[in-house]
Amino acid sequence: MTYMEQILFEKTTPVVVVGGCHHNTLGVIRSLGYKGLKSILITITKHNKPYIAYSKYVSENFIVQNANDALKTIKEIGFRFLGGKTVLIACTDGMASIIDDNYEELQKNFFLPGIGGGKLTELQNKGTMTALALKTGFVVPQSLTCNTDMSTIDIPLPWIIKPLWSKNGKKTDIKRIYSLKDWDLYRKDDHLKDVQVQQLIKKEFEYQLIGLSLNGGSEVIIPGYSYVIRPAETTNTGYLRYSTLDGSLSQILEISKKFLLETGYTGLFSLEFLRGMDGKNYFMEINFRNDGNAICVTSAGVNLPFVWYLYCTGQDYKSYLNTTYTKTVYVMPEIEDLGQLKHGKVNIWQWIKDFVKTDTFMEFSRKDPNPFIHLLLNRIGFSR
Repeated sequence: MTYMEQILFEKTTPVVVVGGCHHNTLGVIRSLGYKGLKSILITITKHNKPYIAYSKYVSENFIVQNANDALKTIKEIGFRFLGGKTVLIACTDGMASIIDDNYEELQKNFFLPGIGGGKLTELQNKGTMTALALKTGFVVPQSLTCNTDMSTIDIPLPWIIKPLWSKNGKKTDIKRIYSLKDWDLYRKDDHLKDVQVQQLIKKEFEYQLIGLSLNGGSEVIIPGYSYVIRPAETTNTGYLRYSTLDGSLSQILEISKKFLLETGYTGLFSLEFLRGMDGKNYFMEINFRNDGNAICVTSAGVNLPFVWYLYCTGQDYKSYLNTTYTKTVYVMPEIEDLGQLKHGKVNIWQWIKDFVKTDTFMEFSRKDPNPFIHLLLNRIGFSR
């Protein structure tokens, strides 16, 4: 145990992690747990036995049905620790929005991510986000916001359709449109009303800058980037490599820092990009919360949830960062990737090769095996 970790054990500020029953939330719990911190977990789920709650790094678990119930639970927890603040980490867009909308009230009892005054919610609007990205110097695919009553759109096909508001949509709401017939079917069948239509860029690869913004964006920590080797169809979660930033991304790094300063945001985040076949780096979106792939940064050597904890509690996070270095790691979302194998997106021999090379899995951990065991039990119907 390091000297810094001994201090934490002597005087530990509680930490609350709120999110869905998902490897995103589990990754935060484990990242903190690896540093001796047990989390109070609020799980937003319809499941009465969420598998992530079986982590040995959870001190207490609350199960709620929706984000509004999660807010009530957050307030109740805050009253327990009157006279001292609790660290809060959000793992969904909806919770990031609700926390920011209630910033003034919650900041009395919590160290909060966000901007305050509902400004984060405004920036979650894809139209607002895209306008700010263009203003700060990013290249953005041709885009417009519209409602699904519109019949004609002046953007060259193919398109990608996304929920206009991050807090209202899911990854499964993202659709690719290759023809006007596809668009007509989408308009008739999809439940979303307001969307962003964006030109679908022919890509070389996808990547992310996963980081931590402090002091309203005046200090931005981005240890490296994730290169998605095998993306899933409707999400940026996929088999990936995480490594230090190379020279080709130096300009993107500087624009990213300028962008975050413009937002005024403090907290964990991720920026999503495409490298087009034309060699351009296209900004896709920012997530104002912990990213589902963020365990890759912890695995590579920089524990961002722990840095957030140190920052919030007034401890020397800079000394911790000075002791870290980023190594190259391979990370697999093993459940999703098995789906890729099942549907023929990758052959069995390549998958075995990738499996053996993997440094970290998003669900399974030798240090914390119980969540994975209960996930499997859930999948085969032994746990309800």
